[in-house]
Amino acid sequence: MTREYWDTVWKGFDAVELEPETYRRAADPSHARLLDLVGDVDGLKVLDLGCGNGLLSVYLAKRGALVTAVDDSSTATENTARLAELNRVEPKVTVRRLDAMELDKLGERYDLVVGSFILHHLEPFREFADKLAGVIVKGGRGVFLENNASNPILMFFRNNVVGRFGVPKYGDREEHPFEAAEVAALRARFPAVNVYYPEFMFFGLLGSYIFRGNEVAAKILEGCDRWVYAHLPFFNKYSYRQIIEVFV
Repeated sequence: MTREYWDTVWKGFDAVELEPETYRRAADPSHARLLDLVGDVDGLKVLDLGCGNGLLSVYLAKRGALVTAVDDSSTATENTARLAELNRVEPKVTVRRLDAMELDKLGERYDLVVGSFILHHLEPFREFADKLAGVIVKGGRGVFLENNASNPILMFFRNNVVGRFGVPKYGDREEHPFEAAEVAALRARFPAVNVYYPEFMFFGLLGSYIFRGNEVAAKILEGCDRWVYAHLPFFNKYSYRQIIEVFV
């Protein structure tokens, strides 16, 4: 993951007052499912891995958690600290600039580790899995919203079309969607791992590249995704989004 790229991504963030219920209602289906799985965090020690602009960290702090917010981007950590201060939860949010591969440097263990689109950036992944297990207390969990490399059509499009023919490329140069082999690495390290598919994301994702700016096409394609999710659950494992839950 290129630090300079993410410093640019997080630049220009305007800190705002965050109201937990409003934040929850505004969440897309994947983020809403993530919050459901996180559940009651009152009194828990939580590590927000790859905190970005700190919205999830502040949400969890307002729900009663003691949060350590970690990111390798200085822009992200500055934004998170500013957001926590504006929302008057800075005593509950400790912000650390730290590479996710250096979790052992935290010197603490947590009841819960959360992250949004962070795991697929981390290599070597088996080494990270060991470090992750080392910062979760016995009986604790990790819950991560991730992308998914299981759909061969999406992967062909990503590898052969994105960044060419006028089709935009998003994300940094080093990332790759989360693979089945990495889920297997978690299963080898943790006693229990659950994988959830909170929505079917396929047609709408392709449309966002091919028909970008066309709201009618976007609504039709997103409707196709919702229909598949409701009526053809077998295909949900090919969605571009998944949630990984690990138990210690």
